[in-house]
Amino acid sequence: MFAPHFFIHYVILCFCEGGEKQLALLKIDDMPGLAPQKGGRNIFFVRHGRTQLNGEMRYQGRTDVPLNDEGREQALRTALRFSQSRIDAVICSPLLRACETARIIASHHIGIAAEKNDLFTEFDFGAWEKLTAEEIRTLSGAEYFKKWSAAPLDMEVPGGERLEAFFERCVAASEYLLSRNEENIIVVGHGAMFRGLFLSMLKYDRTSIFWRMRLDNCSITTFGVTANRFMLKRLNDDIHIKIDKNFISCVPVM
Repeated sequence: MFAPHFFIHYVILCFCEGGEKQLALLKIDDMPGLAPQKGGRNIFFVRHGRTQLNGEMRYQGRTDVPLNDEGREQALRTALRFSQSRIDAVICSPLLRACETARIIASHHIGIAAEKNDLFTEFDFGAWEKLTAEEIRTLSGAEYFKKWSAAPLDMEVPGGERLEAFFERCVAASEYLLSRNEENIIVVGHGAMFRGLFLSMLKYDRTSIFWRMRLDNCSITTFGVTANRFMLKRLNDDIHIKIDKNFISCVPVM
């Protein structure tokens, strides 16, 4: 029998051996896969609701478009999902589709207003914005687009955000989130930016896993923060988009 007690970088394990209570002081890093997962802070990443450009399968990037009717309904469902939880802060990209989603979520929590932060704005897709994949193949060549699709973190988008600047922004966003001391934070943002941010948070190098992380509109991806490091808890949770609206508030997010 043992009971874990959390410290900043250590866990004290209390157990009985030969009738006597024994104490063991262990570093969390010394117990990969076995470190206690409960407690600590939570950061919930919500991709914005659906837009017309999403429906047309076009790259949006910095193009500032509002939610469509479906996107507003998705945002409302997401708000209901969080409505029974204590939320301490809502942070969002300054782009309209993220701000609108964040405001709908924050409106269900007294005293909480969405905070805009440029660190979480979407990747700039430059000349490819508002284009479909087929239109990009015509503009930039099928071979270039194929190489970019396979290794998006190694090839620049014409006229878009420089990759080094993007990764520096992701690192800065990661450090910013570690500096916040609220227990439960919602961050509303974008698919490409979140993928880059998650790689930074998990200490991944540039990798083809970028497009292998599915992030649907208004899905929730949850990270825990323990011992000043991030732990992925849940990816692309969108059950609230699919179930009867009357039951959404009964589905926990923590």
